Amino acid sequence: MLGIKYFVTSRIVLLLLRRNKITAVCLCATALFVFGLSCPQTLLTEFSLRFSNNNTYRIFPSSHGGSRANYSFPNVDWFIEQYQNRSDLRGTFFEVDNVQSYHNFLTKINTIKKKGKKLSSSNSLNGTQPFEIFMKNVNQNYLYHPDDLIIWKVLRDLRTRPITKVEMNPGSSHLVLRMSLDNGGMAIFKVQRTPKDQEVHPDLFFIREMERPNAEVAAFYLDRLLGFYRAPPIVSRSLNITRDIVPFGDKRTIVDTVHRSPAGNVCFFGTCLDYCSLHTPVCGKPDLIEGAVSMYLTGASIETIQTPWGRYIPPFWKTRWEKDDTFCDTDVKTNSNYSMRTLLNYMDVSVMDFLTGNLDRHHTEVFKEFKQETFFIHFDNGRGFGKSKYDCWSCMAPVRQCCLIRLSTLAKLLKLYIGPDSLSQVLRESLKADPSFPVLWEPHLDALDRRLGKLLSAISDCINVKGKAWQDVVIDDGLN
Repeated sequence: MLGIKYFVTSRIVLLLLRRNKITAVCLCATALFVFGLSCPQTLLTEFSLRFSNNNTYRIFPSSHGGSRANYSFPNVDWFIEQYQNRSDLRGTFFEVDNVQSYHNFLTKINTIKKKGKKLSSSNSLNGTQPFEIFMKNVNQNYLYHPDDLIIWKVLRDLRTRPITKVEMNPGSSHLVLRMSLDNGGMAIFKVQRTPKDQEVHPDLFFIREMERPNAEVAAFYLDRLLGFYRAPPIVSRSLNITRDIVPFGDKRTIVDTVHRSPAGNVCFFGTCLDYCSLHTPVCGKPDLIEGAVSMYLTGASIETIQTPWGRYIPPFWKTRWEKDDTFCDTDVKTNSNYSMRTLLNYMDVSVMDFLTGNLDRHHTEVFKEFKQETFFIHFDNGRGFGKSKYDCWSCMAPVRQCCLIRLSTLAKLLKLYIGPDSLSQVLRESLKADPSFPVLWEPHLDALDRRLGKLLSAISDCINVKGKAWQDVVIDDGLN
């Protein structure tokens, strides 16, 4: 008899658990009292955690069940039902379920990726070096196609090619080197100054943070996973100051700053706007330094555009968008300089910045010859992944205020949320391709799952709380 009572009670608990966890826990308590039965400990733990954190509950980290297996949001689950029940999405490339793997889903979407016009400035590149082939394939919709194997040859060259010239990168606020390689290509090198598990001090404003090259590497792979293909190739690399930098370095700005520390290590500090002095040197062990080297987009004419969501320096002065949530409607959408494609580009950048925690998005870059009909190059992500417990709500301001998102971007985010693959898991696996794996400290990977849920929650609120029409929020512009 006890076995029958346990079976019936447990079936009811599992049924109610799918819809209402409060009822499930209460039923467990009743079973305990009436029948002398025990309740699943995981359910009781989940209940106690859920209602101690603003309706968001934390359970044991999982690589299956999508990001919501780690962080679940009830309004996002409801939003997914709305998405899946839309007749205009059923049977399309953007239909999502929790069965198909994320990589298969992304591959399917990439089959409809549109090619655009190629860069005319690359026509003069007639060589056969990987960087030349890469630049000749750049077009107005993406830097490279995901199936093009040239990306891996470029990454190999960035990591292994001998260096022939080193100079300070002009205009950089930190110590950033611009290097020439022996095959004629150019690269940018940023030095890893802080350990990967060292978080930004909570009292520091973002402008005083040290850039983290490992964040640049992680952002490159995140850009790939989200199907953007807009971040230049970047890979981790170790350099020997004595062998790779001093013989080829600019004498005044680099070589003359080389010295030995009291510990006997070879150091230099270069010249730049910040963190380039005897007080902030880069020191080897004894002369070996680690960092990340990214491809320089040789020959391309790039235009810099100030973002409407820029921040004041000093940061404690607030701009209009930080004080007025109607800013997008009154100042951005009404501005004829911003086409719909440009607005959606800002949404994609906002997605990247919120997931990585990058507050330092003061401008964006485009290929000049394409004007507004192109993508934003996802440069300058070195101030991301600095605070694993802090979610930068202001980084999501473009999405929250404009209530806009590309259909293709939304579909990929939803797919990672419902699984079976979580965002943290697919990025962790992708980062194994970099020689400095693990690239990210584990709490930063965990934070991605939490931020993904919050991002989707904001999009859901645009429709279900603010009352925006679906077609005014989710835009299918034919690009992905």
